[in-house]
Amino acid sequence: MKTLQQISMALILGGLMLTSCNLEFTTANIADVKVCDELNGNLCNSDHAVLSTTANQISTSCKLKNAPPNTMVTFTWKYLENNPIIIDEVTVNSGDEGSNLDLNSTLSRPNNGWPRGKYAVEIRIGEKDKSPEIKNFEIR
Repeated sequence: MKTLQQISMALILGGLMLTSCNLEFTTANIADVKVCDELNGNLCNSDHAVLSTTANQISTSCKLKNAPPNTMVTFTWKYLENNPIIIDEVTVNSGDEGSNLDLNSTLSRPNNGWPRGKYAVEIRIGEKDKSPEIKNFEIR
């Protein structure tokens, strides 16, 4: 009887520890990440590792799969040369739809054109995604 009480107590304490750690579990995942200078609907037709300084926009698209409703996906755009900086950060909510969605984020060309160099866009599910999808590209 004493062993049963110890097991019960261990299970209760374990459950309390898991809920207090604020862990974030999800079945959602990101697939088919592409970078392009023009979207076709919600997706890039093809992936471009190199884009022109004169491109009107730079877009990234991906497929969100197996997402529960209200899954948050954040696109973080970065310029990687010299002193890397975050250009923009956009968070999209999958809303009531959840499941499988086509997502994208777009940056408009600055007045002076795009600075040449290496860039990346990081796509993260939720706030604590330990392994976001990272897509590198270059502007020449």
